[in-house]
Amino acid sequence: MKKILIIVSCSIIIAALVLYFTFTNLSKDSVTKKESASINVEKQEKGQVIEIEEADAKPVAEEFPLEMSEEKIRDAIHGMSHQKVKADKKWGFIPLTSERVNRLIEVVKANQSTYKNSTTYLEILERWAKNDFSQVDKDHNTIWELQNGNVGRATGILSREEEMEFIQEYYDVEGT
Repeated sequence: MKKILIIVSCSIIIAALVLYFTFTNLSKDSVTKKESASINVEKQEKGQVIEIEEADAKPVAEEFPLEMSEEKIRDAIHGMSHQKVKADKKWGFIPLTSERVNRLIEVVKANQSTYKNSTTYLEILERWAKNDFSQVDKDHNTIWELQNGNVGRATGILSREEEMEFIQEYYDVEGT
């Protein structure tokens, strides 16, 4: 009887782990290296978004449809902030591009009446649209707190060189 109980318990634990990893999509929450990206640093001015051109990127209207959930908006802002902030742990990385920022502004404005924190998202995104990243660490932590984060609080802002290192670590970047 003990053997059967142990076997059943182990089977339940294994099934629970399989379900957990299947339904939490852990692969999307971890920073993974992308292939075929390019960047032209000479055209970038200090303080501006370092634009990453992804060879395999889908159009932003597909990536960020107008009917995005509020949770997905938070995930996108959070993932883009990782390019610019210092933190012990970072899960998720979405290249921070002007096109993505502008699209997210459109999405938030289209859903302003249904998103609980639309004002917060617009304050962050509109500041970023003006290349103002002076408080991107605070922006990150605001979103992180809305997501009930407990690991990975931003502790500062990356220098331009540190940001480039981060981009190069997670992208196969040409033209740097």
